[in-house]
Amino acid sequence: MRSYLDALDTAPFGPPGTAASPHRVLAALAPGMLALAAERARGATVLGMPVEYTRTARTVLGDDGLLAVTQLCVLTHDRADTADLARTTAAAALPNRRDLLRGLGYENPDARDDRLVDALVAHGRAEDIAQRVHEHFDAGADHVSLHLMTTTPDSPSVRQWEQLAMHLPI
Repeated sequence: MRSYLDALDTAPFGPPGTAASPHRVLAALAPGMLALAAERARGATVLGMPVEYTRTARTVLGDDGLLAVTQLCVLTHDRADTADLARTTAAAALPNRRDLLRGLGYENPDARDDRLVDALVAHGRAEDIAQRVHEHFDAGADHVSLHLMTTTPDSPSVRQWEQLAMHLPI
């Protein structure tokens, strides 16, 4: 990755005579990538990790690095209705997160127990998801985006986004 960033630093960017390259943010999960983001980028974006990891990422990036977090979520009026989709979403997030999750105290991520699923996927009412967003901000995130999962991914979820918007700082 360092070689790639070196190549980006020397590549021409923009119209002739443009001296500065744009600021960059690295997608980073592992502490090594977070450290590289702190060293060589404006910050990092972290997808689909628990709030505890937001604290870890903030520590590695320091106070000045941008920390943009993406929270996986499933919205419904009855939290019990979201369990299957939340568990499926958590399973899809596992392959490159197992060791990181073990480091956060989730001893057997492949078991996808309720504690792990709840940590990876905010699910339930709009208020529940908004609470998770606030937890990420309290843990050091500068920006939190939501990846809304639905049982009908081919249909627009406008109504769900409207529900969420009523409970989020916009």
